[in-house]
Amino acid sequence: MLNTDDSIPGAGSYEWHVGEDRLLWSRGLVQLYGLTRVDEHAEAFYALVHPQDRDRLRREVQEVCARADHFEHRFRILRPDGRVRHVLDRGRVVRDAQGSAVRLSGVEMDVTEIVEASCGGTGGPGADGSDRPPADAEILDAVFSDAPVGIGIWDRDLKFVKINPLLAEMNGLPPEAHIGKTPKELLPEVHDIDGVTQLLQEILTSGLVRRNVEISGVTPARPSERRYWKEHFFPIKSAGRVTGLAAIVEDITETRKAQETIDALLHELNHRSKNMVSLILAISRQTARSRPEDFLPVFQSRLESMAAAQDLLVQRSWQDIDVEALLRSQLPHVAHLIGERIRLRGAPEVLVPAAAAQSLALAIHELTTNALKYGALSDEQGRLTICWQLSADGRKLQIVWRERGGPFVSPPTRTGFGSTLTGAMLQSTLGGETRADYASEGFTWSVEFPLQG
Repeated sequence: MLNTDDSIPGAGSYEWHVGEDRLLWSRGLVQLYGLTRVDEHAEAFYALVHPQDRDRLRREVQEVCARADHFEHRFRILRPDGRVRHVLDRGRVVRDAQGSAVRLSGVEMDVTEIVEASCGGTGGPGADGSDRPPADAEILDAVFSDAPVGIGIWDRDLKFVKINPLLAEMNGLPPEAHIGKTPKELLPEVHDIDGVTQLLQEILTSGLVRRNVEISGVTPARPSERRYWKEHFFPIKSAGRVTGLAAIVEDITETRKAQETIDALLHELNHRSKNMVSLILAISRQTARSRPEDFLPVFQSRLESMAAAQDLLVQRSWQDIDVEALLRSQLPHVAHLIGERIRLRGAPEVLVPAAAAQSLALAIHELTTNALKYGALSDEQGRLTICWQLSADGRKLQIVWRERGGPFVSPPTRTGFGSTLTGAMLQSTLGGETRADYASEGFTWSVEFPLQG
């Protein structure tokens, strides 16, 4: 027997000489086990351990001797008087020069009251009338049940042993349906489920934590929608041995979709910005070449046309634009004539593809400028009608610009950049056809193009 001072009630110390298979007990430990005499053989000690905990404790002690420096065990003992007590056992391992365990030195404490309070307490006032603080088990249960993340626990066979309500909801199956089943059995539609299974096996083997693992797939919760989860896996250890693993799961589907939308918008913005810069450079070069004498006002007016179309696109979040709204954006200086000398005729809510809007806006701007300088809007008698209509199958849009009652019309003697904007450039951009008719009674222009590429 150890000659030690056991000053803590319900506790005692021991030394276990591994090679000699001999266990030395302190007086306090003898009292904790309710013994009157002590058998120092290890087997005699195991005989006092509750039968349901005996094999587990043997394995844990063997694993401690094999690789640990410190240890902690929790088990039940069966006293000679028939009472079952819960014991907490903590200690350290002493090894020889070769690294073999020669002695386990530990202290055991009777924690029965703590365990029973945690598992069977009512949560009401204590015997002294004060409020009892929540026990560890109650705290853990509250965290597990009400955590804003999914939590799952598996054994070494990767079978669920516990799952919180939120993770069960993510999977679309009741909690009880998970117990005893592997992720592959429950969720075969998860992307690369075999790879996920391999990852879990690696964690069991290595004992390493894996954080921020992204997994995606389809579950019974939403069988028609691909979902994304960020998962943090960590091993569960007992006496230095990995006995299972757990995971914390966050549903990041909406975050992932939002990021994909942002990435797509940034890509589209980059693409459109390059196109716009190229268009501006082309306009500046052509304007300087064809209209050097009034470059700044002409160039500025063309940029304003682009800006007006850009504003419409931004307002529509780069979606398709209503034809009439696009036309009106290019007629700001003659807006007071709309309904009198300018007529807009066409079916309501006909949309122009966003990709076509800017080129079409520049063409309308150029036509408006020419009408104000030389055409139907240059005097008080001229009239302008702009019509639009869809083809019978709804796949093409035609816009017709018709001027009447203005000055005498004659074909241009030279082809300038304006003709390019309303002709070849527009045809190339829209994949359509343009026509210009300089009949003496008035200028007529039309474009017809597919609404989808």
